[in-house]
Amino acid sequence: MSRIAFTLCVVAFTVVSGCKNVRIATGSDDKFIHLPQELTATPIPPAQPLLPTSPGSRWTYRLTNDENGIEEVTVLPSRQIEGQTALVLGCKRKGTLDREELFYITDKEIAQFSAGAGEKVILKPPMPILRFPLKFDETVSWQGGVSLRGALVPSQSKSRLRCIEKIKVPRGTFTSYRVDTILETRLAEGLARFWVTRWLAPGIGVVRTRYIVKSPGQAERVFTKELLKYKI
Repeated sequence: MSRIAFTLCVVAFTVVSGCKNVRIATGSDDKFIHLPQELTATPIPPAQPLLPTSPGSRWTYRLTNDENGIEEVTVLPSRQIEGQTALVLGCKRKGTLDREELFYITDKEIAQFSAGAGEKVILKPPMPILRFPLKFDETVSWQGGVSLRGALVPSQSKSRLRCIEKIKVPRGTFTSYRVDTILETRLAEGLARFWVTRWLAPGIGVVRTRYIVKSPGQAERVFTKELLKYKI
């Protein structure tokens, strides 16, 4: 997977046990990450933040399938960007800072501002992943630009809070809010699609992530990231 493809896929998050692990129907904006039944009830608001922001908090993940290895994520000192405070996550592989992810977190939404290292991807305006108050299956749409290699590429995304479910990872079993996101952007080679499913446990953060990457002219690639340990 190219560095830009990986960075983009990182950009692109029934109650308790009723959320099925279904296959994503690629190529469809309207039916992305479709579940057998629609959910209309308002979810119980999390008692703690879905994405902790305390500096020094850290998580260790195991990467499997198309990507393999260990990734360490740490909350770095926040930054002021365009008049807003950004949460900065530093991501390391093999002990070296591999990239950063920047988020805006307010009482209205969680939105991603940028990701990457040398080939940093900036989303203009910031791309919302969740909006508050939370609602099941409410589509959070975004249209804007993705800054790649100094050029602003027209892009669009959709995110949905699909359910609350218990998810088992190496660290244990967590009751998590599952958020599905699809990002489309047109690279020089053609249209690229990136599907990301995040499971966020209140007070702990992301415990599992599943990525599906479809780059122009390449076979679909899938990998997962699962929590091994954490310290908040």
